[in-house]
Amino acid sequence: ASAPSRPPHRGTLSVAQHGLVAMAEPTTMDWSAAPQYIAGLVALLIGLVLLRAVAGRKPPPGKLLRRGTFVHEDPVSDEAILERKRDLARIINTKRDIWVVTEGCRTAASVLPVNLPNDGSVDEATARRAYDELKAWLQAELEKTPAAGKVDMATTGSVADRVVYFTSVSPGFDFLMQHKVQPMILQAKYVVMVSKSGQVRAAWYAFVTDKPVPGATSGPFVVKLLSEDLNGDRGGRTYTDFSYTATATRETQMERVITKHLPHILKGIDSDGWQAYEMA
Repeated sequence: ASAPSRPPHRGTLSVAQHGLVAMAEPTTMDWSAAPQYIAGLVALLIGLVLLRAVAGRKPPPGKLLRRGTFVHEDPVSDEAILERKRDLARIINTKRDIWVVTEGCRTAASVLPVNLPNDGSVDEATARRAYDELKAWLQAELEKTPAAGKVDMATTGSVADRVVYFTSVSPGFDFLMQHKVQPMILQAKYVVMVSKSGQVRAAWYAFVTDKPVPGATSGPFVVKLLSEDLNGDRGGRTYTDFSYTATATRETQMERVITKHLPHILKGIDSDGWQAYEMA
């Protein structure tokens, strides 16, 4: 016969009872190792920040620096000048790729208010009309500035010439070739700016890459060319000075890139303080 079971001793606890008591008792944490954990976390965060910074410091393609200068000669022959005007007409007809910023037009994506016939080709008459329309727009904007009394059509013509020479294919292409960059120009846009004092500047933006990819619509770098004051006295000089930046980016839409620069542009419009924009 089996031995009769005995009730547990009153002074002992069953396994289940031990568990209940353990759950009921308050727990304490050993914080002695907390400084090491915190230090490790801080080191990890610093490492991630540095890694991202290094990734953003990837050198620009070709011979480009992150910031530099560029000089471009004005066209000389009548045919070369006419071709620049044809380029202007083609760019105007995109109805998206020449933006303007002035004292009275302070928003992003404001397109040059010029309309041209667009039948798929640009003849000489259309090219000359594009130039005349740009010149008329510049005249109207410069007449709003304090220097309006000194503005005449001859002066505006010189400024319009310089703007046209820049808002064409040649300067951007020559810039990339000079710096040994693949001529894969993506989402190129122009910005024409007239400040309160009457300064006129123009900028060219484009995505570029060091490794061309078929079908790509953007690149890992944005280049920005910014002209000197095109309404300034050149003393017979026949070239334009530019500053440039070449910046790594994760943006894929040029509109967003330029829009981020708008506060710097407006500072130049209001006070002729262009330094922040030059560095952007």
